[in-house]
Formats: sequence, structure tokens, C-alpha cells
Amino acid sequence: MKILLINPPGELEHLLGIGKEFVQKYEPLGLLYIAAVIKEQGIHVSVIDAHAEDLDIEALKVRILNNGADIIGISTLTCNGAIVYALGKWIKKHLPATLVVLGNIHASVFAKHYLENACCDIVVHGEGEYVILKIIQFYEKKIGLKDIPAISFLRKDGTYIKISEAAYIPDLTKLPFPARELVNHTFYHLTAISNQSYVGESGAVAKTMSTSRGCPNYCTFCVVKNDRKQRFNNAKRVVDEMEMLEKMYHVAYITIMDPLFMGNEERIYAICSEIKKRKLKIKWGCDAHIRYITEGLVTAMESAGCYALDFGIESGVQRLLNNVKKGITIREIRKAIEMTKKNSKIHIAGLFILGLPGETYADSLETIRFAKSLPLDMAQFSILTPYPGSPLFNELSQKGELDTGMRGGGRVDTSVWKRYSAYISFTDNDPIWVTPELSCSQIKQLQKRAQREFYLRPSQIMRHLCRIKINNFFKILKIVIKGFI
Repeated sequence: MKILLINPPGELEHLLGIGKEFVQKYEPLGLLYIAAVIKEQGIHVSVIDAHAEDLDIEALKVRILNNGADIIGISTLTCNGAIVYALGKWIKKHLPATLVVLGNIHASVFAKHYLENACCDIVVHGEGEYVILKIIQFYEKKIGLKDIPAISFLRKDGTYIKISEAAYIPDLTKLPFPARELVNHTFYHLTAISNQSYVGESGAVAKTMSTSRGCPNYCTFCVVKNDRKQRFNNAKRVVDEMEMLEKMYHVAYITIMDPLFMGNEERIYAICSEIKKRKLKIKWGCDAHIRYITEGLVTAMESAGCYALDFGIESGVQRLLNNVKKGITIREIRKAIEMTKKNSKIHIAGLFILGLPGETYADSLETIRFAKSLPLDMAQFSILTPYPGSPLFNELSQKGELDTGMRGGGRVDTSVWKRYSAYISFTDNDPIWVTPELSCSQIKQLQKRAQREFYLRPSQIMRHLCRIKINNFFKILKIVIKGFI
């Protein structure tokens, strides 16, 4: 038996325009975890990361035909949802005996529509590492579809069936490390132009890690709300993986992809202690949460190689933070950022969202002013996007205020999904949704104004000049003109 897992290409040119230059290529960790579990069973599995390889759809089709897989699994996000829709139909037409399985958030939300339009045979809901083993058993005719948890499929009469809720793995320590050997690690390096703080040497190897899953918070714009059961890998296992990445792959920088890395303070102290005990030289960064940061934690993390913290701040207006159930205050934000800056040299990025529900033009200006008042090294200003799977998406689509792409008679206009972009101001497209207090043109101009006012200050210009390589100067200038002006 042969299994092929695919990370499809994304339509970054349409979604981000020239802003795609900022997008770092990360390993498809979800697929690599699934591949590792399959490998443990002695089953042949391969991975195509079409995004990292810059494969167009026709080149990907050739690779699929040459692979000869019995089962094909495709990771499906909103950014590639339209591509997967067309690719799945093509596979089912040209390789009808191949079992096509879709997974990830976008596929889960639109499972019925993917299935009814003959794009796939099965949709997996939630964490698929062990669900895929059941699907393999089904392919081998050892069990029926109804015996597989956390999937959707169509019965022979066309009836849509969903078996149980989304799957999740209670004990992450039972998972093998991701099967990174199945992808070319040279695709995942530090790029000359990047929206992350660490630049290091040009072309240095950069990797990602997942050390926990789930988040107990309930931000309405976030798709992680589907997985509120937070689970952690222990400190030893986390540092075992870090050490392997440093020694085997010569990794310079690790981005920890956890939704809430800081959810267990004792574990972070243990991780930092273990890193120092083993004398690892690797640098790393993660998302940080205002409510969980402490002076002692900052000191411990910096001493263990932490280089960058990205704080989800979202807004400078308390009313708007309350609206999206952020659970933090303006006072707490300022205190946490200033404390981190005072007690460490860790690079701090603030992540902001413009156009939150109920946000006025004056509110947006206040968020920009607030961002400039904080001691931040970097800031990202995204436009609110109600991504499929988030509570906000559910609320707006139920009210009929959001175009989901669903049309009468089961038809799907997949071109709509291309408008779900937080950096659409780099393109000529309009956002998928704008709060009634603002217009499309206003929110796009506000995003450009935020970037212009934050970065075109003497202090920021001087800070980032060292990041610019001479051969990239004109490319960066084009990005600034399109994204800032």
C-alpha cells in the first residue's frame, strides 16, 4: 500500500499580492505527524509540499500520477480551499480507485460541500494521526466507514453522514516526532525578506515545532476555539526534539507554533532549564500571551535562547477587546510589554487587528496610536477576517452577513474563499467582510496608514536598516509603496 500526503500550493499572489514576499515557508507539521504515525506501522508514505517547492497545479498533477498512491490525503485551509476543490475533483476523475481524504479546518467546515461535489471520499475532523490508521483499515476492507470516528462521508444514496465529534489526542507524548525526513529541509530556511524578528545568516535553516495543542481561551476571531482541550508535551520530550533539530539538521532558529505555549508556567521553566543543561545554542521564538507573562518567565526564557515573542494585542480600545472576548485589559497589555522590554533583550512584536466588530474610524486611529506608544520592535496590522471555523464566522454567516461561497443547489463559488485575507490591502481585492462602521476602502487605507505610521519613524527605520540586504532594496521599496502608501 502507498499513501501520499499533500500540502497544496496556496494562491498567495491573489491573496497577498506583493505581500507574499513576507511569507516564510514552514514545514507542514500536521502532515508530517500523520506520516510519522503511518511509518510506525511499516506502511509506505510520501509527502509533497507543493507550497514549499513552488509547484504549480499542473506540476503537482504529474507528481500525483507518478506516485501511484492508493490513498491521498490533502491538508485544506481557506488559503488553498479553492485549489483543493478543483484538485480533488481532478483526482477522482483521473484516479477513481484512489481514496481521497481531506483534513484541516476548511475541509471540516465545508465537508458536506466537498463531498457532495465529488472532491473527495472522506473528510477528517480534528487531529488525524490515528484516524488515518482506521481509514487504512477501511481501504483494506477490514472495517466499514461507520466504524471510523471523526469523519464525514456520503452513503451510497448520497446522504451526508458525520461520525462523532472532532478527534483529539489526549496524550501527545505517544506521538512520534514529525517525519521531517520526508521533505527537503533546504526549503525551510530564513528568507532575505521576512515578517519575523530573527533574520540570522541568509539561508540559515529554520524549523517549526509543536509542543502543545489546544487553547482554553475563547477569542471569537480564532479558529482554535474548536480545540479548547489544552494538552502538553513534557519538557524532556520538547528539548529532545530541539536537540535533534540542532544536531541533525543544523537548525539556527525554531518557531514554536503552539496556540498557547505559555499555558503552563512550570513546564516552561522546566524546558528552559533543560535547554541550558544540554548547552543548546539554538534560538527560538513563540507567541506570547499578556496574561501569562511574568518577569521571572521572561528572564528564564531569554537565558535559554528565546529571541522573539509575538504578543496578540489586537486593539488599543477596551470595548473592542471585550467584544471579541480577548480577556485582557489595556493596562495589562502596557504592563506586560514594558516589563518584557525592561527585563530582557527579547525582540517583541505586537499583533493587531483592524476592523473588529463595532470598530469606528476613531477606534482604528486609537489602536495605531496605542501601537506606537508601546516599546515594540515590530508590529503587524491585519484586517479582521472571519475565517471559517471561528465563532465570528459562524455568527456572521448565520446572520447572512458573510459570503461563504455557498450557492443554491449545493453549488460552491470557490473564488469567494480567495477574499479571506488579512493583508488584502497589498492587492486590488476587497475584504470578505467589513464592520458596518467602516468601508472597504477605509479599512484598506487604515492598514496602510498603520504600517506607514509605525515603521516610517526614525527609530524604526534605524532598527530595520540592518535587516535589508542591498540586493533586496528595490523589492522592499515596491512592498513599501504598495503596502504603505
